[in-house]
Amino acid sequence: MAKLANIAVLPVLKEPFAIRYHSQMLHQVKDLSCSLATACGGLIAIIPLLTVYSPLALGQQSVPKQPVRSEPASAPQTEINDSAEEHDGPARERRIFPRLGPQHLTSEQREEAEHLRQQAAKFGTDPTAIVGRVQFTSQYIDAPEGGRVLFGAGRVDLPFQRNYVLSISAPYVSTSIPGRSGTMTTQGFGDLSILTAWRAYNTPEYAVLLGVITTLPTAEDARLGLGRYTVGPTIATARFLPRWKSLLIGSITQQISVAGDSVRNPVNLSRAVVQVNTIWADKWWTIAQAAWQVDWERSTAGSMVLELEVGRNVVGKLGVFVRPGIGIFGQNLRGAYDWNIEGGIRYMFPSF
Repeated sequence: MAKLANIAVLPVLKEPFAIRYHSQMLHQVKDLSCSLATACGGLIAIIPLLTVYSPLALGQQSVPKQPVRSEPASAPQTEINDSAEEHDGPARERRIFPRLGPQHLTSEQREEAEHLRQQAAKFGTDPTAIVGRVQFTSQYIDAPEGGRVLFGAGRVDLPFQRNYVLSISAPYVSTSIPGRSGTMTTQGFGDLSILTAWRAYNTPEYAVLLGVITTLPTAEDARLGLGRYTVGPTIATARFLPRWKSLLIGSITQQISVAGDSVRNPVNLSRAVVQVNTIWADKWWTIAQAAWQVDWERSTAGSMVLELEVGRNVVGKLGVFVRPGIGIFGQNLRGAYDWNIEGGIRYMFPSF
């Protein structure tokens, strides 16, 4: 009985000690959990920075055993040679974003890409090419509610120093708007447009053009222009598509009013264009284009048009083209329409 009594009392006597022991263990576990949570939080904060600055996140190759080589964007031939040497070397590591940035091409694909870029520059269908042009276009626009617009424009591109271009466009506009007292017609010169651009990156398979576009309120009639000075950035890219043997071209332009007639509405327009440019038999070309525009001053109203350009090189650097289009939505907004058709002639010449 004495032994049983001792056995029964023993847990009771050691219970305070067990409680203190377990309490200390719980505090240690909590401290360890807090430390782990702090460490995890630090890692989570550092990971985005590593993603931004890591070359792997940019779709670039990391080769620790070889020195990193960088070539200027204005020397595409050097970049071509370096790419060919790397292609013949050991296999590259798999990139995290393999579809972003320039793709690794075979020597045959690279030659085909270079030939396509040269042809697109000759025909004036590559916005990233630094070439000169003299171009005249005429366009008929069928607007909603019976409105009609005749839009003619002359354009001159002046390239300089291999990677810079200055483009000036002067339009002539004639509008016919039906009213109660008959059709009202207004015609005259519109707003002058000036683009200054720099080709920041250039290889046969990929190119990037950065620029600033400005419009001046030179319209002879208030109904033929914005009545405002506008300025905004623009970026254009051209990428070779080996499977389609075409160029995928994209551009984004932002137009914001900075001065001008205070009575006129402010301007805040965004325009995005995606097109597929294909050369046929070194004489013909086609461009399938979708253009989307957002007017931020009109409750972010948007519009979209689809256009198809078919052109032919007539002789030398002289070409002609026709471009019909159709409105998808937002036809009543500026820059959109029910349908249109445009024709033009352009002469291309090399850089100075």
